[in-house]
Amino acid sequence: MPQDPLPIPLTDLRRRVNIARNLIRTVMTELVGPVELAFDFHREWNGCWRVRVEIKDPINGRLEFTLMDTPGGGMLALPRPLPERWRLETGIPATDGTRWTLDTEGHLMPFLPPSENR
Repeated sequence: MPQDPLPIPLTDLRRRVNIARNLIRTVMTELVGPVELAFDFHREWNGCWRVRVEIKDPINGRLEFTLMDTPGGGMLALPRPLPERWRLETGIPATDGTRWTLDTEGHLMPFLPPSENR
């Protein structure tokens, strides 16, 4: 049985930095409300892009996101570590309208809302 394609690490960030910022801002606003963010993009040893995001107002915190290309041509900013509530209840939206999550073993998979996951 063929496996559905999964997002792959984003290795070319040229001309996509603003897309990544807007996506992370959208994800954070959806999940915790409006926040002030500071971004620090860096490349991993394997060539994929990650973003350290500092949350400044109204709450303080820090998250890291791995940037990925989705099979549909969108971008996914996957928080690391993925908060459990996000993993189980909402999934993480990509720019192409898909939603993704991690299974209990940490493997990336399409998100199915709890009502469809029975």
